[in-house]
Amino acid sequence: MKKTYIFEQPFYGIEVVATGAFCIFILVACVGCFVTDTLIPRGLCIVFGIAAAYQAWNTFVSLSNPEQVTIDEDEGIISFSGFGRSDIYEISKLSKFLVRPFPSSGKTFIRVNDYNAFKGRYWVPTKMFNDSRELFDTLCNLEYKIHPDSLKARARDVNQEYIDHAEQIKQIRKSKRRKTNK
Repeated sequence: MKKTYIFEQPFYGIEVVATGAFCIFILVACVGCFVTDTLIPRGLCIVFGIAAAYQAWNTFVSLSNPEQVTIDEDEGIISFSGFGRSDIYEISKLSKFLVRPFPSSGKTFIRVNDYNAFKGRYWVPTKMFNDSRELFDTLCNLEYKIHPDSLKARARDVNQEYIDHAEQIKQIRKSKRRKTNK
């Protein structure tokens, strides 16, 4: 089954495109200020310029903030798309799919295979996508599927077992308390 999750408008335009465009403006202003040595000190021009260049690069070149995430279970692919470009990965050939979830903010930072400055690093603010909870769970489950022996996957399994047996654990604790109170 193919499912495409889309970053909801106008949030993509504001949070990604406008931010990237603003950073390009800041970068140009910093270069201008550096060359003419006006308005702000050259040291600040360098610091602000590097930060702006990094954000603009992540936005427009490395596709670190995708507009769409498509997961096709039938064909076994996952793709991250934006600005007319798609990074497509075969799930069966993934050697690395690391998800750093930030559940309170609904964001995930994903690193795929041999990630670098050009490809393989994605910020996916799942709360801003349609079917946000499903996307968040699907990305986390994909990591567990690819890395079943990771510490995170084992902790998840143990936690799930604890939840599944919570009533039995409560009964055991109650019976132990009764014995100690007698």
